Amino acid sequence: MKKVIISILSISAVFFFISCGSKPAPEEAEPEAPVVEQVEEETPVEETEEPEQEAVDEEAELAALLEKIDSARNAAIEAGAQEAAPDLLKKVDEYLEKCKADGTLKENAADIIARYELLSNLVKAQQAKKEIDENNFAQYDQKDYDDAEAALAGVLASLDADGELDNSVFESAQKAYSGYNTVLVITYKKLAKDERELAYAAKKDADSVKAGVSQKERYQAAAEDFKNADSLYAMQAAKKAREKYISAKNEFSALYKEVSERRAAAQAAIDEAKKRVQESENFAVQADEESPITDENVAGIEAEDAVLLEEDNYEAPEEAEIEISEDIEDQYEEVTETVTVPVESEEE
Repeated sequence: MKKVIISILSISAVFFFISCGSKPAPEEAEPEAPVVEQVEEETPVEETEEPEQEAVDEEAELAALLEKIDSARNAAIEAGAQEAAPDLLKKVDEYLEKCKADGTLKENAADIIARYELLSNLVKAQQAKKEIDENNFAQYDQKDYDDAEAALAGVLASLDADGELDNSVFESAQKAYSGYNTVLVITYKKLAKDERELAYAAKKDADSVKAGVSQKERYQAAAEDFKNADSLYAMQAAKKAREKYISAKNEFSALYKEVSERRAAAQAAIDEAKKRVQESENFAVQADEESPITDENVAGIEAEDAVLLEEDNYEAPEEAEIEISEDIEDQYEEVTETVTVPVESEEE
């Protein structure tokens, strides 16, 4: 019995220790549903080909620079550089081609343009100087002439010397042309005013013989030249104005001479007719004494009511005169003091 009880206790002790040493199995967690992230689709951006765009911009910039250079070169040629300074023009052209070849056109474009402008100013300055010297115009503005002479001498000296040209050379070329041009402007204004006075006097002469009546079209054309000259003078085109004044003066003078000669011839005819009338009257008196006049017409003697000469019958001839101010300053003084433009070329 004891053995039975001991066996039962032993078995119970074994079960007790087994139950104390084991842990309950953990509960399995239910799997969570996977989270789906919504990814926004981005619109693909076209990648710009920056190198190609830069090349296009560079090409456009060079084209614009070449256009400016070409414009400056054409201005120099129009000024007469090909005839007056072919060697200098060739040097600038060679400099341009060198810059194109070595890829330095962009960096040297401003210098190239300045050289063509210098050439243009130099040629125009020399042309103006020639006109002044040939006509002794320096007497009308000696100071500006002397300043221009000094500036031109400096430019020529710099061009003859070797080495780079500094900014003062370009400025001196502009100063030389500006100085000579000022002399020409002042000179032609003086000469134009002188010719205007002569043209006005010639018009007064033409008016005195009523040229506007007997030679209406020519008179009006001369007056139109006079008015156009005033307009040109107001715009500082004094050289052209002078030419128009001369044209008007010559035409008014010609009209005065022609009309005067015709009037003189007509007056001579009138005087001759009067003389013949007087002779006829004397003859008539003698004839009356010798043989009284009857009602019949006598050969060689005009009828009593005969008109020997037609009388001048001008209706208000003063209305044919065209009014022009005696002094141009009355109309254009303010304009001529404030406007300044280059003197026109000989070709114009």
